[in-house]
Amino acid sequence: MIKQFLFVVFATVLFSCSASRKTQQSAPAAAALPALPESNINIPVKVVMGPVLAKAAVLIPREVTSDGWPQYLQTTCDFHYKYRFVPGVFTFNCINNQVQVKLSGVYQVSGERCICAFGKQSTPWIGGNCGFGNEPMRKTDIQIASTLSFQPNYTVRTNTNAQKVNALEKCVVSVFSMDITQQVMDSIKSATNIFCHAMDSVVSGLDFSATTRSLAERINKKVALGSYGYLKINPSAVRMGRMNYYRDTLQAVLGISCFPELHSDSTNHFTASFLPPLQNADKPAGITMYTNAYYGYDFINHLLNQFIKDTSIVVEGRKVTLKNVAVSGQENGKLELRVDFAGDKKGVLYLTGTPRLDTATQIITLPDLDYSLKSRDLVLNMGKTLFSNKILRALQEKSTIRINELVDHNRAAINAQLNKKIMDGVASAGSLTDLKVLALLVGKDLLRAQTCTRAMASIIITKL
Repeated sequence: MIKQFLFVVFATVLFSCSASRKTQQSAPAAAALPALPESNINIPVKVVMGPVLAKAAVLIPREVTSDGWPQYLQTTCDFHYKYRFVPGVFTFNCINNQVQVKLSGVYQVSGERCICAFGKQSTPWIGGNCGFGNEPMRKTDIQIASTLSFQPNYTVRTNTNAQKVNALEKCVVSVFSMDITQQVMDSIKSATNIFCHAMDSVVSGLDFSATTRSLAERINKKVALGSYGYLKINPSAVRMGRMNYYRDTLQAVLGISCFPELHSDSTNHFTASFLPPLQNADKPAGITMYTNAYYGYDFINHLLNQFIKDTSIVVEGRKVTLKNVAVSGQENGKLELRVDFAGDKKGVLYLTGTPRLDTATQIITLPDLDYSLKSRDLVLNMGKTLFSNKILRALQEKSTIRINELVDHNRAAINAQLNKKIMDGVASAGSLTDLKVLALLVGKDLLRAQTCTRAMASIIITKL
């Protein structure tokens, strides 16, 4: 159980990287641990586009017609025409924030011409049409392009326009052999651009300030991690990568640079309702997180006693019950563990030792472990002298912590935290790659540790 607790101290943050150093012994209380590098959390955000595109299809007009349809639109004294465009299916693609939408459809058009004299019609209208009656409507498609840009204030801007309207089947009015296809295509393009510019206005008017402020207030203060303390991210930069569409999924890498800390104290000395300005930058997916952990001994003792208080063990046929455990920091980087026990044997066991971390092998030992017994049971006190070497060797072996084994033992539980539902339609997926303890520092008031963790994680959005 003590091993499990120590592992929690080192691994609660769940993000780490490998490191290799010479064997390090815990420093005296006056010493300081080195500054850690900046941490980087780069998480792909994936949006399953099927439901989104289905909703987008509803926004497409059912038809686009000339003004005054079904009446003719007179463009000059000697010419008037009318058209109707019916959209069909559309395809979506996005490469590096450049969105391409191809909208297929069919159109019908009718045009008539006359002779004008002095600005007045002097002959009857003569014309023809395409796509009316038993004649099938002509095929065409529209190519729409939109450029996405993320702003420093966490808003989004789009610049959308109809790039091209292609008449896959032209319309030539046979009566006077006039090709009016281009006029129709220009009209459809103009109508489409009006829709595109309206969409840009809607996007630019979206207000994310409340969401950003709520997120900033959460990130800029300590967040409770169950029974194991409080995490503070300390963000230094936030960035958004370019968006790309692949296999029905739109994704971009959201990144945060930070200096995370893990505390046993919940007091927030600094909070803020703002985030660093949003940057546009592409970073490879992955999490590399260096963490400073600060644990007070009162907090450690409370957690330890939750696990082991009133636990009974049998020693040489006699029952011993652990009543209380207390850890405290001593001079010169030593830890003292006091264990009060009752049952067939009653007394107090004091263990002292200097934790020694080998960063290469990731093993923590107590090579100078010693103990003393303060008990009213004289027989037990005599046993201390007779069996001290045997007991000490056993205690030293039991107090050895192999961090890699603890990581492997708890890997499934850690991965479970990285693979869960966040909210309706939003879930996370990921796995722990590695976790290393970089340093330990035993002080009189605090136990400090530095960890480095690597992981892969992503956020999957199936419903907006």
